[in-house]
Amino acid sequence: AVFIMAAIERIPAAILTAETVPAYLKARWSQIGCFAEDAVITVAPILGGNVNYAFCATCESTGTSVFVKQAPEFVAIFGPDGLPLSSARMQLEVDIYDEWRAALGPELEAKFLPRIFHFDNVNMVFVMEFFGTCDLLEKQLISTGTVGSIIAVGLGDFMGRTHAASFSKLVSPERAAALTTAFENRDMRDVQLEFVFTKCYAEAEAAAALRADAAFMAEIEQLKTAYDGQGGGGHSLTHGDLHPGSVMVDEAAGLVKIIDPEFTVYGPPGLDVGSLLSGFILAAIHHKFSGTAGAPASIRRGVAEVWEAYRQALNEEGGVGLVDVAAIEVETVGYTLAEVCRTALGCAGGRVWLKFEDEAVQSAAVEVAMGIVQRGMVGRHVRGMSQLLDELDSLV
Repeated sequence: AVFIMAAIERIPAAILTAETVPAYLKARWSQIGCFAEDAVITVAPILGGNVNYAFCATCESTGTSVFVKQAPEFVAIFGPDGLPLSSARMQLEVDIYDEWRAALGPELEAKFLPRIFHFDNVNMVFVMEFFGTCDLLEKQLISTGTVGSIIAVGLGDFMGRTHAASFSKLVSPERAAALTTAFENRDMRDVQLEFVFTKCYAEAEAAAALRADAAFMAEIEQLKTAYDGQGGGGHSLTHGDLHPGSVMVDEAAGLVKIIDPEFTVYGPPGLDVGSLLSGFILAAIHHKFSGTAGAPASIRRGVAEVWEAYRQALNEEGGVGLVDVAAIEVETVGYTLAEVCRTALGCAGGRVWLKFEDEAVQSAAVEVAMGIVQRGMVGRHVRGMSQLLDELDSLV
């Protein structure tokens, strides 16, 4: 069960730190249900995220750990004087989990979603299960360059089921309108519109040739317009930022857990699939130039398995028509390549993809990535997913 704190319990300006998290949890021990009132709790900050504050809190006597996350009224990495951002994004994160639970049912909920023990909608904090045996899928891709079938099929199945359950052409007009309003997520959407779809193409020196390519820029503008909820295509409830850093996996246990859906929007379903597959494409290129034997082939199989599981869940089980599936396929390839392009341009923050100590190797890897992008951005309209799979074949 998720317990929501009453407004009267708020302590103003309560930005959590590793020092204050134990007292915060013990003050709410009865609602959270994981710690005794007198528990000794140790806390470690979780680094690597940009937007929120996150911690792992562990009871010393039982070893029980939970994940604690707080959304401030700004982007955490920039601090209070940096980029402002509404903390209401955390409410939407809880809301999308509720929608997914309803769509998946108890068995699949347990397979794909974390348990949320407590949500404080005043201080915008939630406490959920900590996945101690799991790694980020991104970390697995970096370290091994392999994608197991359990992970790939699970991800495709999750996306297909949740997208079909909310697809605008299958639900009632009233339901679609309500989802459009509830999951507009304008603050977070504007962040993506600026940093993912605009800034890199307008400002990066390496993008000069792209800016001069009217056909390519028209494709980017089309993707940007669709992401902004316009353009007339079908919409679904999306995670909104489902790259491999938003997926926790434990292949031995068959666990695939979806985290950090604060960018959730009611928008183009291909956004999620493309965000995920962009990480696979980048990993394949990276391991090709790192000389990791077998990695590009494993990743190529993973891409095919994700797409086939997604297509089956979307069409055969979810009832989305073949014409719409084909449109989502083209859309997926577009969002995949847009994110590969952003990374190749050096505009994707601290990601390790396409970064090598040897400048000649890095230049060659970036050149390969940009070739895949430029061939596929227009070619996707004719060849769809085959365009990506053939490009991956060339890396094997």
